Amino acid sequence: MTSEPKAGDRERACTETPIARSRLPTLIAAVLCAAALLFPAAGSAQKTRREASPPQSAPQPAPQSQRGTLNLTSSRGETVQLLQAAASIFVADPTIADFQAPSNKTIFVFGKKSGRTSLFALNDSGQALAEFQVVVTQPIEDLRALLKAQVGDHPIRVSYTPRGAILSGMAPNAETVDTAKSVTEQFLGAGSVVVNKIQVAGSLQVNLNVRVAEISRSAMKALGINLSAFGQSGNFSFGVLRGSGGGTGAGQGGGTVGLGFSAGNTNISAVLDALATERLVSVLAEPNLTAISGESASFLAGGEFPIPVSQGNQQVTVEFRRFGVSLEFVPTVLSNNLINVRVKPEVSELSAQGAVTIGGISVPALSTRRADTVVELGSGQSFAIGGLIRRNFSTNISAFPWLGDLPVLGVLFRSSSFQKEETELIIIVTPYIVRPATGPNALSAPTDRVAPPSDSGRALANTLAKPPKGRRAPATGVPGATGDAGFIIE
Repeated sequence: MTSEPKAGDRERACTETPIARSRLPTLIAAVLCAAALLFPAAGSAQKTRREASPPQSAPQPAPQSQRGTLNLTSSRGETVQLLQAAASIFVADPTIADFQAPSNKTIFVFGKKSGRTSLFALNDSGQALAEFQVVVTQPIEDLRALLKAQVGDHPIRVSYTPRGAILSGMAPNAETVDTAKSVTEQFLGAGSVVVNKIQVAGSLQVNLNVRVAEISRSAMKALGINLSAFGQSGNFSFGVLRGSGGGTGAGQGGGTVGLGFSAGNTNISAVLDALATERLVSVLAEPNLTAISGESASFLAGGEFPIPVSQGNQQVTVEFRRFGVSLEFVPTVLSNNLINVRVKPEVSELSAQGAVTIGGISVPALSTRRADTVVELGSGQSFAIGGLIRRNFSTNISAFPWLGDLPVLGVLFRSSSFQKEETELIIIVTPYIVRPATGPNALSAPTDRVAPPSDSGRALANTLAKPPKGRRAPATGVPGATGDAGFIIE
């Protein structure tokens, strides 16, 4: 078996051919040597290329495949012309965009809602004829034109987000800001989120004064007869006992009258308990708070009290509940100096009525007055946002069965009590458009006329406080700044 000569041997054979030979054999030898050098190399390269080519994968893009991006707005579409006939067309997310195909080369793509998706068109071999990225947004130009028509030509900018829009820029007042936000929410539809970053030029500040005034009156009258009559005959004793034994009226601040009779083994005693009480309670809270138009503010003057909470496994944790005078409000200055106020005042205090005992710990109840509403009024005007007039009474009669129903004598076997309560409550709000004071001396504080007394004044003149040195008295006519110390009036 013969072996194929190597390339080096062929080269040496070619180069060692004697020059003395004839021209024809020399030319033939040169052609053969060139062929031997070229054809093996080409075959080796072809073999290398076949080995290096990877195995064929998923369907490849068809020749002249189309790619790009379709920018659409909701409820509007665009026509796409394919270069080749499509066998199948599909959209990755039909809720964002969809299509209609009048023919196998024409696709009408339309947007449904804001978002991104993809559109594909394939031929019979599964090759991609077209691949488009579809971006759907809201018609921003229409929204800009609507805002300009509704709120005026103000520098308000709109930019879309996947779930809504962002408003930014500048507006002359808070009413314009609210109108722009409402128009945008209605334009985008339900479920959209509108972020309001519009700034109000020269924002106004609003001071809110809230007055919570309550008067509670109660009266109670109680009259009872405690009768005790016992007798004995031989080894037998008998008698009648009715009431609590007497003395309860005197123990509660009322009066007690006793009467007794004794004859041998017979003892009769009667105790008359009478009680009459009256109660008057007055509550007045006036919280004040200042905030920029459109911003929320809160205020609390009070404290927190602990409440034990059982957690199981005989373990008890402590939670705290707020009480006192609190105020939350959001003012919005509208046109013509009208103020829209969302206000939530609350006055609460600890009360023994309704208190409970948990694990030997007494937890007090809360007596609360609260209102939550929205009103609209001018600067300096007042509005009663809440009120209550409550009258209730109760009458209790306790009697000895049958004996208490006897005429005339039945009074000795009955007791009665009567209680009446009346409550009047009103909550008044007054907003003011305010501006900063020119200096600290223009404002008055409760401590402006209070200083510790001297030793001689405290010992000889029974002085509680004196005017401080180096501080002028508050200006006359300042609301509430009357009296020697703070705002208290004797």
